[in-house]
Amino acid sequence: MKTNDVTGRFKEGYAGIAVELGRPGTGARFRDVEKVAMTMARLGVKFEEKNPVTSLMIDKTSGKLRDDVLDEKVLSAIVEFEVPLDKMQEVLKALREVSFEIDTLFSLDLICRIDKNNVAPAAELARAAGFEPSLNGKTNVGLGRPLAETGRKGSEVK
Repeated sequence: MKTNDVTGRFKEGYAGIAVELGRPGTGARFRDVEKVAMTMARLGVKFEEKNPVTSLMIDKTSGKLRDDVLDEKVLSAIVEFEVPLDKMQEVLKALREVSFEIDTLFSLDLICRIDKNNVAPAAELARAAGFEPSLNGKTNVGLGRPLAETGRKGSEVK
C-alpha cells in the first residue's frame, strides 16, 4: 500500500484497506484472521494477491484459510484488499461488527487517491461511518516513477 506511487495498485474510485490483526502488541490467531477475511469476502472485496495472508487462502471467494494454520499465533497478520469507494461504508460497518467476534484487536489502514478537490475520499467515508481516521500516515506526492498503469491521464508507462 505504501508504495502506490510506484505500483499504481489503487486506482481512482477505489480504496485499499488493510486490517492488521494483533497489532499493536497482542498477536493474533489465524482463526481470527479467517473470520475477518470471510466477512470481507462475503462483501465481494478483491484480496491483494501479493499479501502473505492471501496466499494462505484456499478459497479467495470465501476467505477460507488452510485448516492447518488456524490455531497458529503470529505477532500480526494483515488482511489486505481493495474495494470501490461506494462500498466502503458497508465494509467498515462489517469490520466494526466482526471486531466483536474476534479475540484480538486490529489496526485499520486506508489508502486512496486524493480527489480533484484535494480530499481523501476514504477518510471522509470513514468519518461518515463513525471512525476517527488519523491522517498522520504516508502521503505520496507523485515523485516516484510509476511501474504500473495508475489510471490517470498522462501517466501511462510505455
